[in-house]
Amino acid sequence: MEETYLMWLARVTLHNTKKAFQLLGRFGTAENIFYAEPEEIRSALGNATKLADTILSQRDPEMLDEWMIELEEKEISFYSYFHPSYPYLLKQIYDPPLGIYVKGALPDDHIDKIGVIGARRCSQYGSSVAYRITKDLGQTNVIVVSGMAKGIDAVAHKGIMDGGGKTIAVLGCGVDVCYPAENRELMERIIENGCVLSEYPPGTKAVPYHFPYRNRIISGLSKLIVVIEAGKRSGTLITADLALENGRDVFVLPGNVTSKLSEGTNNLIKQGCPIITESGDILEELGISYQEKEKTRFYEKVEEKLEPEEREIYEKITEAAPVTAEELSRMLEKPIQDIQYVLSLLEITGYIRKLQQAGYVRS
Repeated sequence: MEETYLMWLARVTLHNTKKAFQLLGRFGTAENIFYAEPEEIRSALGNATKLADTILSQRDPEMLDEWMIELEEKEISFYSYFHPSYPYLLKQIYDPPLGIYVKGALPDDHIDKIGVIGARRCSQYGSSVAYRITKDLGQTNVIVVSGMAKGIDAVAHKGIMDGGGKTIAVLGCGVDVCYPAENRELMERIIENGCVLSEYPPGTKAVPYHFPYRNRIISGLSKLIVVIEAGKRSGTLITADLALENGRDVFVLPGNVTSKLSEGTNNLIKQGCPIITESGDILEELGISYQEKEKTRFYEKVEEKLEPEEREIYEKITEAAPVTAEELSRMLEKPIQDIQYVLSLLEITGYIRKLQQAGYVRS
């Protein structure tokens, strides 16, 4: 029953989490706060008279029953900061939410989670690389956390699920509200392959000032953050800054120096954030390495995902002996321009790399 009262306290102190913890320190439990005398509440909150008025005006037991019925009908779970299922990493940030709402299955804490964020109006380059990297991660025991926004967020969710993995979408609205509306199908798929999560109660609409609060949860859930395209001033950079402030590493995909979509990411690189070009960079940072059998199985799965013309070239490239575009052109009896085009795609997406004056090898 205390969880119900904690849900009430989380609602009435939304965006005032420190005051909520202050009250819990004074009264011991949320239930005690619910039934405390008005003058005790006002005394405990001091100058926060508006918050005190809100708390005192919303102490209705019938309302609590209605909230619990709503959660049950909508198949939504609530986890307070004190619940065993509340994510451990999220507790470590400066301003953790007192409670979170979850629709779907919240993945276990022991599974590594990485945040993937980026521009809403992303380029084809950013979209392609985000998809390939997250799809590769779907082959491993890694979960992608993002915000279900248009652009890189949506691509990251799709990529990890297409690769067979799970994902968490952190929303700036209730978990029963789809924003943006065109992501309805994506949201349903995320719920089946992970969960949507929010500190906002069911029915809460998406408004602009919710998203900076949402961003701290994305960074808080993640062991590290990957930034794929961001303008000079963007919400993506806010999330990256929050991650750095909370001791998380931020990895960055380098972009075209002439593109405005890469100004923010390239500036992060100048500030010392490490570069990422493939999923292996993330796995190495997480301490996940492939055994030889796993590596073989990984390459087989890569080949399954490639287009026929990509697979044909990829099969001719090994880890050890570099091969040039000219040699591939002769082996496959195809124009070198076609070979170079496919090689550039494979290199951008991190499946192969070019050795200086030697040729191409598998990454």
